[in-house]
Amino acid sequence: MNISSLNNGKKLNIDKKEIYHYLGYHFGGEVPLDDELEKMVDDLTSKMKEVITPRCAYEMYSLRVKDDICSLNRYSCNALDQTSLDANENPDDNSEPLLVIKSAKLSAHIKECRFAILFAATIGPGADMLIRRFSGRSTIKPAILQAVGAAAIEAFADDMTESIKQELSCSGFANSPAETSDSMVSVTAKEPDDSVRFKMRFSPGYGDFSLNHQNDFFKLLQLEKNLGMSLNSALLMSPSKSITAVIGVL
Repeated sequence: MNISSLNNGKKLNIDKKEIYHYLGYHFGGEVPLDDELEKMVDDLTSKMKEVITPRCAYEMYSLRVKDDICSLNRYSCNALDQTSLDANENPDDNSEPLLVIKSAKLSAHIKECRFAILFAATIGPGADMLIRRFSGRSTIKPAILQAVGAAAIEAFADDMTESIKQELSCSGFANSPAETSDSMVSVTAKEPDDSVRFKMRFSPGYGDFSLNHQNDFFKLLQLEKNLGMSLNSALLMSPSKSITAVIGVL
């Protein structure tokens, strides 16, 4: 199990254009931005950065894709030495999969991959508390904070995904440290291997990837224990600015 945290939320680079995107703005010159709105976005972004506690957890698994079925099994270091292994073959074929996902869209998305990462990230409960603090006092500020929070969790997930990729590239898929702070990348003597490529994150609830698989993420990544996340009966996560996803590794 791999866990990483960003101890200082102020270090997170949140793309302002993404904030406006979540607010419904589209940049093509047709929507002039109001100076007062920009000032409010900047101020609330600073407030958000002061309260967030970004953390993520991930684990890599061997992957087999057949038709619309994705089977995930324990990651085997030995499998990495089998460079000629076909994408639809798996060194652990004889063992019972830890997780089976029936999804035509996910299968098509990661069919060329031999490994998959289960990934989860959150920016912590502070974001929800800040949004609640402004609710009832303003109509626009909670909406802006929702947009800032959405942009923040995506920015953090992007940063951590890139860190994982760099770590795998530098280590040749060697086991990473169980827990790090601020950066998941371990400095090694090896040069990054550009052949390590990731598919885009694919989350439960998208297409035919059932939201019921949130339960599998919580069980396998121990998200209540490791990230302080919870899942209600409607399969909605808390803190609300949290994500789970499968990442195919090429």
